[in-house]
Amino acid sequence: MNARAFLVAAAGFVVITLFVYFNYPASWRRNRLFRAVLLLWHIVGTAALCTVFTVYRKIPYEGMKYEITRVATFYYITVMLLGIMFFLRRVSSKTYLFVMEQTGRPVDERQRRFIADKRLHSIIFIVAAFSICAVGFFNIDLLHDTRYEVHIPKACAEGELNICLIADIHAGSGNWEYTYDDLAQLIDASEPDVLLIAGDAFDETTSDSDIEYLGWALNAIRPPRYGVYFIYGNHDNITESWAAEQMRSLGATVLEDEVALLGPDIQLIGRMDPKHNQLDMARLMEGLDPEKPILVLTHRPEEFQKMADLGCDLAMAGHTHGFNIPQFLGAPLLGDTYYGLKRYGGMTSITTSGVSAWGFHYKWPAISEVVGIHVTFGK
Repeated sequence: MNARAFLVAAAGFVVITLFVYFNYPASWRRNRLFRAVLLLWHIVGTAALCTVFTVYRKIPYEGMKYEITRVATFYYITVMLLGIMFFLRRVSSKTYLFVMEQTGRPVDERQRRFIADKRLHSIIFIVAAFSICAVGFFNIDLLHDTRYEVHIPKACAEGELNICLIADIHAGSGNWEYTYDDLAQLIDASEPDVLLIAGDAFDETTSDSDIEYLGWALNAIRPPRYGVYFIYGNHDNITESWAAEQMRSLGATVLEDEVALLGPDIQLIGRMDPKHNQLDMARLMEGLDPEKPILVLTHRPEEFQKMADLGCDLAMAGHTHGFNIPQFLGAPLLGDTYYGLKRYGGMTSITTSGVSAWGFHYKWPAISEVVGIHVTFGK
């Protein structure tokens, strides 16, 4: 995260924190013990957050890193969830009173007391926020084996192709060491002919030990006959080709707006992320045989309709992390789809929720997954 983005995010988080604070009951805010506990919570949480996004990758002790991530995750997620809950409380209460007024239905004193009862609502919201965060904290570790069947009605020397699609590994604060053990097992279980990594293998928190763990996972699987292919995500650092060098050292082929052949017929396009001067899709399609299968590996689920119009058969993406609250309220809404399989005319798109998450050890209600795609060919 660059300095400008960090400052903007920090400013936004401060605004949300203040909004939450002033939605607590006034009696709580006047209580010295409550203020002291709250101040301590914010100091510790802020310190953990700043550590994750600055020096986390340089910390040599794995146990210490896990505890810092734990505190940062619970702090950030609970504050964000409380902000959402208090906002919805305000909107729903004002909407209810407005509707009742417009319809001429009286609001009795008991209803008004309930609507104005910040103490009850605050207790409910705090319990709910911490409970959801606890569920998400453990849910992110449960890697799912997700399978899809796709048929491409084009002639191909290969009767079928088993693809293993993973994305958003975010090697770093989103992972524990055993995440990579489960990752290797699920990749192997899909028996892939090719392994495709749709970006964000790394991020700002990636340490040397995380790269070693990821390398172990990729080396532990049976080598796919067509190899391993990687494209950049928006968090992968391409400065001085750092991310590319790491992936090549792990045995992957890096596609930078390039086309690779899987066997004699299957054409695989690996797109750059828009953050890194992405080529126009039509240019990438130049010289390809439209009578043979065309697969697209892209980080963001964007331009799917354009890909379909140009004759692509299967597009695969990540980036969104699925329906992940509170993250889902942001960028994922801007893509063509946030999760799962969707058809665009003759093209199928598959967007994975990814292996992990960025910055925090949390995922809910989205799942962490490894995707197996069984592709068949023929008219």
